[in-house]
Amino acid sequence: VVDVGARGYNRVCKDIINSSTTEYIQIEPFPPSRDEMNNDGLLECYVQEIMDKYPNMKDGADMVIDFGVFGWDAVQIGFKEEDIRKYVQNVLFVLKDGGCWALKTDVGWVPDQDQLFNTYILPYFDLGNFNNYKSGHSVKGNKFHFYFFYKKKGM
Repeated sequence: VVDVGARGYNRVCKDIINSSTTEYIQIEPFPPSRDEMNNDGLLECYVQEIMDKYPNMKDGADMVIDFGVFGWDAVQIGFKEEDIRKYVQNVLFVLKDGGCWALKTDVGWVPDQDQLFNTYILPYFDLGNFNNYKSGHSVKGNKFHFYFFYKKKGM
């Protein structure tokens, strides 16, 4: 499992996974102190830099958890088209065929979500569900939505 972001609030994620056989890696360009993190490894970079800085991560993950980074409007404000493409390509790079990108988005994170999905994500991923959760389900009074994208074979 690769989790985008490393902060004190997600230090419980490794414990929630509760598996001695699942490796839990975090990506964070500005990591907090080691005592605030609980993981099996850290990629100290932006998602867009994984291919260049960590080539050994190719096809290494079954899941990428991305809650509050790519789908957050503050990140998208600074992103250009090339940044979006690089981000998606690096998520693809890390995931095994059929691997899941669990993406949380905030309401209003981009002006046209369907266009962004159709242009940048769905050519490489199939939209699906995860266990009993349907893609697009919402929480917190419809402020957050969760999507599950599965890497197409050979991408």
